[in-house]
Parts: sequence; structure tokens; C-alpha cells
Amino acid sequence: MSIFNASKIFLLLLLSIQLKAQSPRNLNLISTINIPGQQLAGCWHYEDGTGKAYALIGAQRGIVILDITIPSNPVNLFQLPGVNSIWHEIKVQGDFAFAVSEGVDTAVVKNGMQIIDLRFLPDSAPTKFYQGDGSIENQLVKAHTITTSGNYVYINGHNISSLGSGVLICDISDPWNPHFVGAVTNNYCHDSFVRGDTLWTSDIQAGQFSVYNISNRANPQLLATQPTPGDFNHNTWLSDDSKTLFTTDERINEPLASFDVSDLSNITLLDEYLTSNMPASEVHNVRVLNDFLINPSYGSQITLVDAARPANLIEVGNFTTGSSLCWDADPYYSSGLIVATEKNSGNVFVLQPSYIRACYLEGSVTDSSTGIPLVGATIIINGTSVTENSNSSGEYKTGLPDAGSYTITCVKNGYNPKTITGVSLNNGILTVRDFQLSLVGIGINEMEGENLFELYPNPATDLIRINSIAGNHEFSTMEIKSVTGALISKYTQSDLNPFAPDISISDLSPGFYFLVITSKESKTVLKFQKL
Repeated sequence: MSIFNASKIFLLLLLSIQLKAQSPRNLNLISTINIPGQQLAGCWHYEDGTGKAYALIGAQRGIVILDITIPSNPVNLFQLPGVNSIWHEIKVQGDFAFAVSEGVDTAVVKNGMQIIDLRFLPDSAPTKFYQGDGSIENQLVKAHTITTSGNYVYINGHNISSLGSGVLICDISDPWNPHFVGAVTNNYCHDSFVRGDTLWTSDIQAGQFSVYNISNRANPQLLATQPTPGDFNHNTWLSDDSKTLFTTDERINEPLASFDVSDLSNITLLDEYLTSNMPASEVHNVRVLNDFLINPSYGSQITLVDAARPANLIEVGNFTTGSSLCWDADPYYSSGLIVATEKNSGNVFVLQPSYIRACYLEGSVTDSSTGIPLVGATIIINGTSVTENSNSSGEYKTGLPDAGSYTITCVKNGYNPKTITGVSLNNGILTVRDFQLSLVGIGINEMEGENLFELYPNPATDLIRINSIAGNHEFSTMEIKSVTGALISKYTQSDLNPFAPDISISDLSPGFYFLVITSKESKTVLKFQKL
């Protein structure tokens, strides 16, 4: 999909009310279990090597441990005491879990990082709290999120202001007794991702992600920073090949984004993704597995996105979890199951995903006479809600989850539309269709190449209104045509107000149309959508 997608975003917003109740796709509910009277936050997995599988849930009053060995019958084993807070995040490394919260215990018992020994499950899980050692001894009270990798734990968004509330790095070679070794202090860090000796921080308040070399964890070195589309980077996750970073911004109407990070001196935005049925409700946390994105999101949903072509992110799965926020989703069980948490209801979902590759449709749009790339041409997969605009290079990237034979139409104001029928789209296959559009001889203002009229609202339901611009221009005739050029209706001055006409479109079927306006000066072609 093109990153120049403002019109697509607007279209999706208009469609969201109609599509909000769509049925689940490629995410099958196995079971649900409720944590009574508590809101839920993060979740993570633990498998003990004997076939037992557990879900560790960040609940309002502490960590809940579920036995999900039989996915259809999850069992709530017990809850470990914790400070009362809606923020409880947890990760697992080896046989130990590490959890943090934004809450503060006035008794100073449950503050800091909680350490949980999982080796005694399902019977018990000994726990203690680490509040810092060495130069930060007894200073760690709270933190926002936590990351584990190898022999280290990364405590993000902590309370120690002298260290920038960034990232504390602790050695957990002895998991029960962490040892503070270093810190990233440049910015407040909301979350982080670590692979090898590279740390990626989500600097939410700075509106960016940052990249650090942590080969010497006592002295992290900043390598690069990059603003994200919503200037409020919530979390990040790397692709399996480490070439693409996926980011979320915790702001309404802001997209999940993909960045080419193969060259840190030239980080490039590849694509932006908004959930198909609730585009205003942003992705909360992105997880990556086998080039799929698992997206717990606002609007209480999980979506699956095919990211095998990271410049063309295509949604292939969706499941609704409630009415507030699907906070987290963990897709890393050896069984392939996903465990997800719904914030307000206290429900935990066990889901079986079907990871189906999308059908990719990509190509270019050019002027048939000059070969110049055309910006802002709209590609429509007829019979679906999928539309996409060509970018500054005239390229478009789109697709959909369902294979089949489709009719593809390309439209642009001032050009004759072009339709290709019988386009076979197949899962996991790239189909390329290029469009060469010819100018509509009557559709261009010959003096300035600008339209003399505008219409609104667009999209519309019952009525469109036409105004003249850059002067008081009078029309002679108006014609409504289909995207294939078929004449639907025609109006003259005797039918309408010649200076400010209103046209009823209540009888039109939903879809895209052209309004061809003839005036003394020129003829203008305007594209509109009937909802």
C-alpha cells in the first residue's frame, strides 16, 4: 500500500461504522476465561518442557497464572500479589518471569521489578521484588514495561529521574539476583525491543524510536533516531530478518508503520496500516511472527497483517475481543496459539490463528502519452472495499486476503478511466498490473490545467453540490458517468441552477462515478463516491 494514503484513510473512516460488526477472519476462538473484577494489561507465555503451557497475565492486583495446557479449558491457578494498578507488564526468560507496574506500594514491599520463579508450577511460583542494587540500590519503585533478551532484562520508563527514566539494564545471569550494569538515559522510554547487541527504544514523548549499540551494556551508544507517523511511538518490533522495524503510535487515527532499517543512516518509511473495520482505533502493541504482524488494538480487536512484503501491509485476519482495548497478544506458543487480554472486561482469549498469505496487487500508473508517473490515481478492486492511491512515483501497492478473479479499475481526474477484467489474484502471489491513462480531451482546463468547479460532500449519500471556483463560472451541461464511461444521467441549465446546482444521487448504487461539467471555458471531470 502507498504511504500517501490520505484519501484512503478518509474512505476507511467512512466505512468503519458499516464494517465494525464484521465476522472473525482467520482467528478462531478456542476459549475465554475471566479474571473477575480486574482490568488486564500485558501477557506472556511459559512452557516448562514437559508439555505444560501457561499464560502469565498482568491483572490489576498482580500477576495471574493460567494453565492453558488444554486450550479449550484454561485453569486459573492463582494470583501473585502485586500493587494495585491497571499497568502490569511481564516477560519471561528461561524459567523466570520479570514484571513491572506503574503502581506504587506505600508499604514499599511490592515496588520495583517482580521476579517469579516458574520452576515449581503448577503448584507454586516463589516471588520477590528487586528495587535496585549497586548505584541504584533501593531506588527502583516503578516502571512502565519490561523487555528480556539473553542474560539481560531491560526496565523501561522507570522512576529514576537521574537516569532519564529511560532504560535500566540488569544482568540476570543469576535470575533471582539481578545486577544493574548500565542505562539508556537520553529519553523517557515507553517500551523497548532487543535483538543481539542492538536496542530499539520507543521514545513516546519525543515522538520517535531510537537505536543503540549495547555491545557494551555499561555504555550504550546511540546509532540513530527516527520520528514515527503519529509522533507518539508506543512500541516497536523487528521483522524476522531484522531489516524492517514495525512501529505503533498510541494516538487515534495514527497508523502502524513499517520502516526499512537495513541502513541506519537512511531509515525509510515503507508503508502505513490502519485496521480495516475501525481505522480510527490504533494498534496498541505490534508483535511479529514469520512475517505476520499480530496487532492487539484499540476498538477491542486483534488483527493479523501479512508483512511478507513490508511496503505492502495487508490485513488478513480479525477478531473482536470486547468494547474497550485489546491490550496485548502473545503469539509465541509452540502450539501456534495466541493468548490475548481485554482491558476492561478482564477476559483472556485463547485463539487459533490461520496465517494466510495475502494476494498482492502492485503496479504503476503513467500518462499514456508522456510516460510521466501519475500521482493520486485511485486503483479500485471492484466488489470490495479495497482502494489505493498511486504515490509520487506513480506506483501503487495493495491487495486483499481472498483469492479470486477481480475487475480492477484505475481512475484519475482529467483522465479516461481504465478497467482490467479477469485479474486473477492468488494467495502469496504478486500480481503486477500497470495502467497507462489517456487524457480526457474535454476534461482539462486548456489554459491552466485546473478544474473550474468543485463538488461536495465527497463521498456523499443523497446529494452533491457543485460550486464554481476561481471565478463565477456557468455550466452548460452536466453528465454523471460510471467509472467505465457509461452515461447515467445528463442535466442542462434548464434542469438545474446554472451557477450553484445541486444534484440528487439517491438513486445511484454505492460506488465511484464521474461528473463531467461543460462550461464556456472548458470541461471538467470530477470523481465522487456514492455511499
